[in-house]
Amino acid sequence: MPPELETLLRDCLRGSGLFAGVTAEQILALTPEHGRLEEGAALFEQGQPGDHAFLLLQGILGLQAGGLERGNTYFRKVVAGELVGEYGPLCGEPRSASAVALTAIDYLQLDRDQLLGLLQAQPALQTRFISSLAEAASVGRQPGRVALETIVIHDASPGSTLTAVAQTQLADDLRRLGADLPGLEDLIVHPQGEGEGPGDREADLHARLVEISRGGRPQVLFNRDPLAISRRNRLLIDRLLILSDGQAQAITPPLAVGDDALLVRLWPSRDHWPHSRPWAATHPYAQVLNLQPELGQHRDRLGRAVLRRQNVLLLGGGGARGFAHIGALAALEDLGIDDLDMVMGVSIGSLVASLAAFELPAAEILANLERVIIHSRPYSFTLPRDSLFTLRNSRRELERFFGAAEIQDSWLPLRCFSANLTTNRLHTWSTGSIPSAVVASMSVPGIFPPVVDTQGQLHVDGGILSNLPVAEARRCSDGRVMAISLDPDPGAPSAPGAEATGERPSIGRTIINALMCGSHAEGQLQERLADQILRPAIGAIPFLDWKRYRESYAKGYEAAQAAFGPGSRNKATPPALN
Repeated sequence: MPPELETLLRDCLRGSGLFAGVTAEQILALTPEHGRLEEGAALFEQGQPGDHAFLLLQGILGLQAGGLERGNTYFRKVVAGELVGEYGPLCGEPRSASAVALTAIDYLQLDRDQLLGLLQAQPALQTRFISSLAEAASVGRQPGRVALETIVIHDASPGSTLTAVAQTQLADDLRRLGADLPGLEDLIVHPQGEGEGPGDREADLHARLVEISRGGRPQVLFNRDPLAISRRNRLLIDRLLILSDGQAQAITPPLAVGDDALLVRLWPSRDHWPHSRPWAATHPYAQVLNLQPELGQHRDRLGRAVLRRQNVLLLGGGGARGFAHIGALAALEDLGIDDLDMVMGVSIGSLVASLAAFELPAAEILANLERVIIHSRPYSFTLPRDSLFTLRNSRRELERFFGAAEIQDSWLPLRCFSANLTTNRLHTWSTGSIPSAVVASMSVPGIFPPVVDTQGQLHVDGGILSNLPVAEARRCSDGRVMAISLDPDPGAPSAPGAEATGERPSIGRTIINALMCGSHAEGQLQERLADQILRPAIGAIPFLDWKRYRESYAKGYEAAQAAFGPGSRNKATPPALN
């Protein structure tokens, strides 16, 4: 092996946790083959035979689930001193992922016999090797779970007072928020270096990203040059937030964005609601955040978004029991818990979530739903062609209330879930019409007609597939997830119902009960993914008994007070909240 490669090997072993105590001579004695790849080349592709493991000597490698056509959805970055592809030669299985060189890389190639020889020569390495495999399995293969190291804040509205204020305050906010988060004690905020020209700034950012990736410590870089975030640099960025002035007629986004980027629209404190500009819908962002940087609560929200620590509230489906959600929101207000970052909902939960996303007080949400559902006719009979009833009246009320506002215009990022009959999958509404999203999420098949989206696909009540999709909430954030379930407690005795008294249930109740059997079981399986589950004691309230809405409200209030109020075990550090 050439002397320069021996030097690379010694350097990478010196900084390797996995190969601690292993000498270069021990590895060289195995006579491994050396390889080199240029940036963008594939080391291996999913489905190929897994005959070799690779010890990375220098550079950065990205792992992605699926074939090479998937783009930059990497679930792990491999740096010098790490081993990759070891599962294949040990188990005789084909490659379960693809590996692409994010920078030029050098590596040593080990076949099965060489790898086993190394493990047998170093008993301590066997323990670390098993731990490494277990850790990789626990992290999984979701791109959003990649270790958070390189964070870039791009100013897409240079010269804006709002973006300047946000950046000035962000450093202090991040340090303060990061102080209580494991692994972020050494968070450092760096400005981007100033090169002579666009090419220099792109190269400077690249060098910094490579350095941070090697160091394994989260760091934040500010950027103003859209050309600096090139495709090769974008592959090295774990978290990209684009700061923009929400009132701007145009912005200067990065050259390479990616669908995992967050668009942050900043608004003056006098604005009642955000309002979309055409540029906000030109790219499928992972999230659109609307913030007022003068408000401390909103600055904290931005800080948690940067650190991928957003607190999520998920509201499950449950018909008339949905007023329990409003009671729980009222209790959180009374307790002073106001640091939610995102709200999601299914069925009736999506209706409550759509109002909570605009930061309406619980009393106002209650008044609106009393007016729309209790004191008027939210649905009406229709010709029984595709349903018994129609939600036309509810849609009209929602259109009147929200006006031109769309999902991406809420203060809290909003997500509504429906069951897509065209794809047979749970669908997440993150952009577009709020009335369409809410009505689709509430349209119990057979009772209400399906909603047709802009692609011509049919949607019905999301609770059919999952009445409490905690996994979807967990994918959005490493923060805490609080879910409110309106399903009966599976451990509690069943309350006497119409069937127990010999009464024949209505057609609506029969349809709902039949459709929700599997959904309840799915929701219970996902509950373990939440940090906190609130389950109001509403099992005795029938799904369609709207007359008992105040009882549902009171049960929701009691459940939240019991979970977070004085004397609760969660009082000191409320789950799902900072």
